[in-house]
Amino acid sequence: MLVLAALAACDDVDNAAFDSAYHSMNAAEVTVRGTVSALLPDSPAGADGPHQRFDVAVDGVSVEIDHNLDLAQRVPVAAGDIVVIHGQFEPDPGHPVIHYTHHATSSHDGGWIQLNGSTYE
Repeated sequence: MLVLAALAACDDVDNAAFDSAYHSMNAAEVTVRGTVSALLPDSPAGADGPHQRFDVAVDGVSVEIDHNLDLAQRVPVAAGDIVVIHGQFEPDPGHPVIHYTHHATSSHDGGWIQLNGSTYE
């Protein structure tokens, strides 16, 4: 079942929608495929919990992924891995971010990260 869900989700990849949101500087829910370009230190536990952080290259744009570790399992990524990510894009100039990559909460729709056929949500 996990494999079928992963294959179905990969069909929803739309890097063009990300590119449009990035160039227009609009926040948007996105599903992208990219390559992990750097692992970053986890952010400290603040009001919204600790976050795993890593950079992903999406169509030549470096995007920081902020994955809430209080709400989702750590993703065992390494530089060079291909990932598919569904979450909320925020176009912070010079520091674009995708977050809400975890299961749905009362305040936001769910997101996820896929790596090597496994989905982390």
